[in-house]
Amino acid sequence: MTFQYTLYYYVNRKKRIILVENHSPVFNDEGEAQKIEFFDGDVHLGFYDIRFNALDKKFLSISSDGVLKVRIHTQTNIKKAWLLLEDSEFRPVELKLYAETERFNYWRAHVDLRSKEAKFSFGAQTEENINVYFGTSGVANFISPAEKWSLDVDSFKRHTIPDWFFGGVMYQIFPEKFKNSNPKLNPENVFDWGSKPTRLGFQGGDLYGVIEELDYIKNLGVNIIYLNPIFLSGSVHKYDTWDHFKVDDNFGGDEALTLLIEKAHSMNMKVVLDCSLNHVHPRHFAFQDLIQNGADSKYKDWFTVFDYPIRLKYRPHLYSQTYKVGWDGNEEEYKEYLDKTFSETKVPVEIFEDDGPICEPTYKSWWGVPDMPKVNYSSTDARKWALEVTEYWIKNFDIDGWRMDVAKEIDTSFWRDFREVAKKAKKDILLLSEIFGDTSQWLQGDMFDGTMNYSFRENMIDFFANKNMTPDEFSESLAHLYSMYSFEAISSCQNLLSSHDVKRFLNRCEKPEEVYGAIFFQATFPGIASIYYGDEIGLDGGNEPNNREPFPWNDEPNWNIQLKEITSILMNLKNSNSILKYGTFELIPSSEGVVIFRRVLQKESLICIFNRDSLVKDFKISSQAHSVEKIYGEFDIKLENKEILINKLQPNTGIIIHEK
Repeated sequence: MTFQYTLYYYVNRKKRIILVENHSPVFNDEGEAQKIEFFDGDVHLGFYDIRFNALDKKFLSISSDGVLKVRIHTQTNIKKAWLLLEDSEFRPVELKLYAETERFNYWRAHVDLRSKEAKFSFGAQTEENINVYFGTSGVANFISPAEKWSLDVDSFKRHTIPDWFFGGVMYQIFPEKFKNSNPKLNPENVFDWGSKPTRLGFQGGDLYGVIEELDYIKNLGVNIIYLNPIFLSGSVHKYDTWDHFKVDDNFGGDEALTLLIEKAHSMNMKVVLDCSLNHVHPRHFAFQDLIQNGADSKYKDWFTVFDYPIRLKYRPHLYSQTYKVGWDGNEEEYKEYLDKTFSETKVPVEIFEDDGPICEPTYKSWWGVPDMPKVNYSSTDARKWALEVTEYWIKNFDIDGWRMDVAKEIDTSFWRDFREVAKKAKKDILLLSEIFGDTSQWLQGDMFDGTMNYSFRENMIDFFANKNMTPDEFSESLAHLYSMYSFEAISSCQNLLSSHDVKRFLNRCEKPEEVYGAIFFQATFPGIASIYYGDEIGLDGGNEPNNREPFPWNDEPNWNIQLKEITSILMNLKNSNSILKYGTFELIPSSEGVVIFRRVLQKESLICIFNRDSLVKDFKISSQAHSVEKIYGEFDIKLENKEILINKLQPNTGIIIHEK
C-alpha cells in the first residue's frame, strides 16, 4: 500500500510545492496491516447509519468475570458486522445479529479479552457487498490509529450486579392495604377492612400482616418483597414522611420490620424499601425549625423559600371553579385533605381572594403539593442527612434494596453519592429508580442498578389490552426494550404490569385471559418480574385510590384461581431456570403471526412463543439443536431435519421449548 505525501509552503498567500514523495509505510506488526486491509474488496466512504457510544453501557460493558460485551445498531441493509479487536493480537470477531426490526439491525459480541488493554473499531458489509469501516470519527474507508476506541480493563467503570438480581420475582406490597393482623395498631377512625378505598381512609394494614403471609408470597415464586413507604407519616401512602429514621407505629414500628426481614431472609427472600428523599412532610424536624425561625433557621438552605414567612396561601373562593388539583373532581375529599394539612403541618394559613391555586405554598414543593416540601440538595447538610438515612436502614436492619421515588427530580450528583454509600454499606444491595421512560442516563453503573420499567408495561397494554400492535410490531418493541440498556441494567429492571401509581393491568383489559399473556412475557423476558399485591387473584382497580384496595383475604371464593395458578407456575419457572435467569435475548422473525424469541445461555436455549391469535397455529422454526423438550404449555412438537415442527399451538397461549 503506497501513500503520496506533498509538502507545501506559502509566498504572498500563494501555495508552492516543495516536495512530492511516494512512501510505502512499514507497520510495526502484522496486525497493523490486517486492520487496514481487513476487507478484500474496496471500502466505501458514504452515509451509513451505524450507532455506537463507548460511554453508554448498553453499547460497551465488561462483566464481573471479565467478558467484553459490545453492541452496535445499524441500518437494516447491513448483513454482516465485525468487531475489529486488538488485544494481544489483531482478531476480527463477527458480531451476532440478535434482532431485526423495521428501523435497525441489532448486533452484539461477547469476547474474553486476552490482555488488560485493547483497541477496537468496526467493519460492516451491506447486502450489496459494500464494505465500510466505523471508528471514533464515524464511517470511514480507512481506520487510522487515532480512530480506534481504547480500552483499559483495570480502569473501566463496570456496572456489575449481584447474582440474586437475575431472574428475580418481586412482590410489591402497599402495607396499609395488605393485611390487618393486629387491630391494636390501627390508626384512629379506621374503616372496616374491605371498605371502598379513599385517599385519606385507613384500613389498618401492618407489617405483621406481611409476616403472616410470607408462605403465601413465597409459593408464588417470589424472592423479593418490595414495600411501599413504611416510615412515620400521617398519610395512607407515607410518601410525605415525618421521620425517615422510624417505622410507623401503625405498621408495628421498628420491631415489626426487624422480624419481617429476619423471617424473609430465612426463606431466601429479599426485602426492598421504598423511600422519597426528594421531599418531606412539613412535620419533618428541619422544616418545623424553618417555620418557627424563618430566614434565621439553620435549616433554611435545606429548602427553597419563595416568600417569608412560611405559609400557605389559601383561596377557598376557587372551589366553585373547575380547578381540582388532580382529585378527579372530588371537592369534598380535597377539602378534607386541606383541613388535615392545615391542622397537621402547623404551617400558617393566609386567606387570599386573587387567582391562583386553591392552596399555594410559599416554598418549593413536589408539584405544588403543600404537604411535600422539596429538599434542596445543594445544601451539604441536607445531603449528609439523606445519605445517613440511606446507610442507616442497611446497617441496622439489613435491608436488601432501595426503591427511590421520583428519582429524576434530584440532581444526578446526589445519586452518585447515594450509590457509593449504599454499596459500601452492603455490596449486593439493589438500587431501583422510579423514572418513567428511557432511564439510560441513570443506569450506567454509577447511580442505579435498574428502574421501574413502565416502558415494559406500556408495550404489554398496547399489545394485549388495546390490541393496537401487531405481533411483528410487538416483537420489535421487545427488541428495542432489550437494547435500551446494558444486559446488567435490563436484568435489574422491575418489569411491572401494575403499581400503586397506575391502573391495575386487569382494569385495562376486557377479560382476564388477556392478563395471562402479559404474565408469560414477565416470566420469559430479561428482568425482574413484578407482581403488584392482589394482581395474582384478579384484583381490579382503576386510578388512585381504587388501585389500592385491601386484599380480600376472607373472600377466597371470588379469587381468580386460574390466574393465581398461572402466575405461580410461570414465576417459579423464572426463578428456578438458569436460562431464563441469565440467558441473552434473540428475536426470531416469524411470518405466522406469533411472537418468538430465544433466551440463550452457552450451548443451550429456550424458545419462547406466544400466539395472540384466535386461531390454532401450526408452524416450524429452524434449529441447530440435537434434541428439544417441552418446558411449558400444551402443544405437539417434533425435531426433524434441523427444524422444530410445532403443531396445535392454542389461541392466546404461550409455550416454552428447551433446545439442547
